[in-house]
Amino acid sequence: MNVQPSAPPTEGMQASLQRHLQRVRVLRPGLHLHADDTADVQDFTASGEMEAGLRIVLLLEGSVDVSYGPRRVALSSSAVSQRARGPGLPRALLVSVAEPERFERRGRRGAYARRVSVGLGGEWLEQVAGTSASDAMEAFRRQHLAMHHWQPSARIAAVAEQITRAPDLSPLLLHLYLESRALELVGEALTSLSQHAPGPAPAPAPAPAPAAAALRLLPHEHQRMRALHAFLQTDGAMDMSLDALARQAGTNANTLQRHFRAVYGTTVFDFLREHRLQRARHALEQDGLTVGQAALVAGYNSAANFATAYRKRFGMPPKLARARI
Repeated sequence: MNVQPSAPPTEGMQASLQRHLQRVRVLRPGLHLHADDTADVQDFTASGEMEAGLRIVLLLEGSVDVSYGPRRVALSSSAVSQRARGPGLPRALLVSVAEPERFERRGRRGAYARRVSVGLGGEWLEQVAGTSASDAMEAFRRQHLAMHHWQPSARIAAVAEQITRAPDLSPLLLHLYLESRALELVGEALTSLSQHAPGPAPAPAPAPAPAAAALRLLPHEHQRMRALHAFLQTDGAMDMSLDALARQAGTNANTLQRHFRAVYGTTVFDFLREHRLQRARHALEQDGLTVGQAALVAGYNSAANFATAYRKRFGMPPKLARARI
């Protein structure tokens, strides 16, 4: 991958690139997975070469600005309405790369994205589908840079969340965990493609605003938000008010909210709720906690309220997650 920063690369930029490369996994020959949950630390352009095949991008939250050859696509998680609060709806895109092509991603300082990408090579597709591939899939594969947008189901959004926040497992179990979920994502993408008649791809989201319009944080402000982000994932933040968290970060509540949203694309308490629900999910799936115990992990005194929040977030009741163990 070739990265061209708009200014000399900082240590944070170099560390971010290293983390990016470490999160690219080859699950099988021709099947690779990448998941990310990060904010760009400076403006940059990254480019590389793509092999022929299919590419799937599922954006859970935030925005991405990419180009496949000459086709530029800007994806952003969209709120249900102008007044809606929270991270909004995830977006998904399937791209056909019929021949080797150039890929480019543009990053903006402070821009946040939580996303999953799956690459399907031609050989893997031939091995898996063989002669049973649908006409829609074959026609789509022959169209270089054809694009299919769809709204991911709640189930697949939950699967993508599981990929971005994979549990701490042994290498073998982690590989199986990620591969099984990547295949679920592939299944929905190809099912969605087969259910829609060929036609022009829906218009992509508008390109993101120029970097100058974004809230620009100074390096020490970014560091302050990263420190708070780490603190929010500890038990020490469990019962703290916004003012107390602001004092912990060395700022005031209003500045805290603006800076945290600028870096992570969400509010402090939306992040806390998400983190605690993810911890509860892990406790249900991996540790065998009861629904009542998981509710306490997530900060809920009522198991019923927890079950409602869990179902709204992951598209299933918590008892089903526990049933998997």
